[in-house]
Amino acid sequence: MGRQWFPYVRAGVLERIERMVARAAGDGALPAAEALVVLGAWQALLERHGGPDGRCALCRRTSRRLCTVWQVAVAYFVRP
Repeated sequence: MGRQWFPYVRAGVLERIERMVARAAGDGALPAAEALVVLGAWQALLERHGGPDGRCALCRRTSRRLCTVWQVAVAYFVRP
């Protein structure tokens, strides 16, 4: 059946990060600048860890489960 759910997970995580970046950029405080660096790093990491189908080229996983990078991202950016 494939990983038809991954685009939704990916979109949710990246959307949440983008909202956090926008909010941090609007604050203008020094910690916001640090937050921008951290969130930018997360964006870059996630881009490298999964194509649109959810296959992680870096981890070379054959499992249907998310790689550990995406598992952490979902835990921190999607789950309440």
